[in-house]
Amino acid sequence: MEEKIITIASYPYSRAQLLKGRLEAEGIECFLSNLNLVQPDISTGVKVKIHEVDADRAFRIINEIKDGYGKAKEQTVELLKNVRRILVPIDFSEPSLNACNFALGMAHKLKAEIKLFYTFFNPVVSSEPYLEGYSYQVNLNTVIDNLEKEARLQMKSLKKQLKSYLENEEFANVKISFKLDKGVPEDQIMQYSASYNPGVIVMGTRGRAQGAINLIGSVTKKIIQNATVPVFIIPKQSIFLGINYINKVLYATDFDESDFKTLRKLMNLIRPFSMKIHCVHIATDEENSLDLAKMDSLKAHFQKEFDDYSLTCDIMKHKDVFQGLEDYIDEKDIDMIALTTRKRGLIERLFNPSLARRMLFHTNIPLLVFHS
Repeated sequence: MEEKIITIASYPYSRAQLLKGRLEAEGIECFLSNLNLVQPDISTGVKVKIHEVDADRAFRIINEIKDGYGKAKEQTVELLKNVRRILVPIDFSEPSLNACNFALGMAHKLKAEIKLFYTFFNPVVSSEPYLEGYSYQVNLNTVIDNLEKEARLQMKSLKKQLKSYLENEEFANVKISFKLDKGVPEDQIMQYSASYNPGVIVMGTRGRAQGAINLIGSVTKKIIQNATVPVFIIPKQSIFLGINYINKVLYATDFDESDFKTLRKLMNLIRPFSMKIHCVHIATDEENSLDLAKMDSLKAHFQKEFDDYSLTCDIMKHKDVFQGLEDYIDEKDIDMIALTTRKRGLIERLFNPSLARRMLFHTNIPLLVFHS
């Protein structure tokens, strides 16, 4: 007996395509009807059809998508509130001070406050035996107290310096405070971030001046891997000319489901800056219709949510993903790169020291990394 075909949803074309892809990924055969064959992108009321025997599973998936979309909206609202807080881990090195300049520009535009964070003591000490344990403890406490006093003086001096910059730039709306703590830097940064709940973490990294082995910096890399908020990485060679000079953002996509969530977060951060987003996919094989359809769906979804914002979508063919990105960045004069950590393979290869020579562009262009 022939299986009955039923309609489970009627959506605009882009949303119907997304549902079709999700259902097929779960092993449910799916068909679309009521398409405008000449211009499918403008189709409305596209019917999503399946075999009746798959109805229960399909409806569960649709409900999961609805629930997930609702939660994503709630998370976006929360992120929008938290973006009023910017966490800037520093170590008083030139790269971290350079990151402060970018943070000040962001804070002014976002009407946000800045929290400077410094870990002044690493508790990993020598394991050499001491005959006088009590004397050793007293000496250690004295050392820690002195380190804290010195760190506090340095932080006050830095705060005064940044305040002076704000006054010169007439950025009177930016509030700056600081927090000192002792411990392993990456651990303390993550612990404090969980309580402070910032909208973004801004960090400096040494770049190639310190050699390829430390291209991204061990602390920065661990923060990227573990943070649940966006991390804005400022290379040492990235010269801050003013936040208004960052006009073009490249969002690298491999057509992952997290793209929609990440683009929403990205918009919440950059909307006040009037930046233009370039959504780019590097195709290592021949360009195919599936890639084009996925990019069209992504663009349609973006325009539905942010119809007043410009999005340029491009598919570039190149056998080497990194070289393809570098060529695009040079051609379009990109000012910032945005990536999501869900693409673990891409992130890991990006930070792999063996590829440092092929990623030299990364040493002077700020990188915004999202956790998804």
